[in-house]
Amino acid sequence: MQQVFTAVFENGVFKPIQHIEMKEHEEVTMKVVSRDDWQSRFDRIIKKIHQKSTLQGSAVIESDIVRAIAEVREEKNGR
Repeated sequence: MQQVFTAVFENGVFKPIQHIEMKEHEEVTMKVVSRDDWQSRFDRIIKKIHQKSTLQGSAVIESDIVRAIAEVREEKNGR
């Protein structure tokens, strides 16, 4: 199961801000990204999307989005 959540780091321990669906003592692998770093990456992605969208028409962009959604669904379903 994969979850994205916000946590606070206090006294050497990450404390989730909201309820997390996990078994007690379940081991996980974490990738920690600060909110500022995440926002910076997100802003760069959005900027690139806007730059490319000015070069292509809305029909091409919509087609790319539909195709990307289908690919993600296929990967999720193991196809």
